[in-house]
Order: sequence, then structure tokens, then C-alpha cells
Amino acid sequence: METRGITKSLLLQQSDTDIWILFKNGNNDAFAIIYYRYFNLLLLKGLQICIDKELVKDSIHDLFVEIWASKENLSVPDSVKAYLISSIKRKVLFMLKKIRSTRVEIESMPSEVVRCKEDQLITEQYMIEQQYTVRMALKYLTKRQREVIELKYFENLSYEEIANRMSIHTDSIYNLVSKAMGNLEKELGKRAGSRVC
Repeated sequence: METRGITKSLLLQQSDTDIWILFKNGNNDAFAIIYYRYFNLLLLKGLQICIDKELVKDSIHDLFVEIWASKENLSVPDSVKAYLISSIKRKVLFMLKKIRSTRVEIESMPSEVVRCKEDQLITEQYMIEQQYTVRMALKYLTKRQREVIELKYFENLSYEEIANRMSIHTDSIYNLVSKAMGNLEKELGKRAGSRVC
């Protein structure tokens, strides 16, 4: 696919795979489209693992910096969405492990084996707690906001499919998703309080 002379509006109509190929060839607009197309989804998936929104946002930023830096060596994934989701989960877990290992060094835990087992248990516990917290936060959204979030991020429907399902205009879905994500972030922020992952 030709990487030059393609307008942003044409780019937006391309499939994830075509945009990924353009990005690999150095197209900045393609890279930006991938980032903005998946930022909210990656934020939500990250918040299911860790409620610290800033840590998740930093993880997303780091992930995209790494992706850009290694673009020439990246393969074309079968699913860009699945690749990004698994990558952000690994990145957030890595950040959590890094924070915990720093704490462990300070507290001088006894043995490497004990640390490994505890890290695994703590990570599993965090994931359970964060998933519960996100589910609870969803209850504070309006019925339509909750429905649109579930359809978009849990059933992975496109904006057009959601519009058909809910019998409203696609532009309204964009607004509804944006407002729902804003309210969800606020609710998660309240629940986080002074907690740190």
C-alpha cells in the first residue's frame, strides 16, 4: 500500500491491518489513528488490572513509544486490537511488578522463591480486586452509558453495530461512549482515593 499522498480521512476508512502496515512504513497519521482508535479500550483494560489511572496512562504511553521505536521490526498481527490488549496487560503487570520489587528491596524480603510466589499471589489478588472495582463503578453509570460501554468494550462491537443495536445515530454513540468513559474514570478515581497499586 502506498504510504504517501493518503489523506487522513482516507486513512480512517482503512482496516486496522492496512493502517498498521502504513504505520510500519513510517506514516505518522496512521500511528496517531491506531493510538486514538484504541486509547479508551486500552485504558479500560488496564484499569481492570490496576485502578491507578496515571500508571495505566503511563503504561499506554510507554507501550506506544516502544511500538514506534521498533516499528520496522514488528510483524503484522492477525488482530491489531488483540495485540494491543495483550501488550497493555503485560505492560501494566510489568509496571506493578517493578513497583513491588522496589518495595521488596526496601523491605528486604528473605528469599527469591518466597518473593516470586508472593508476587504471583499479589498480582492475582490485584486483578481480582480491580475487576471487581470496575464492575462496581459501572453500576454508577446511567443505564444507557453502561449498555454502550458493555457493547463497545466487552462485546467488541463497532460504533455502527452499537448504533443499530440501540437504534440511535452513530454520532450519538461516539458522544455516549465519551461521556460514559469520563464518568467511569471519575468514579474509579473516587474509589482509588489515596490507594496506590
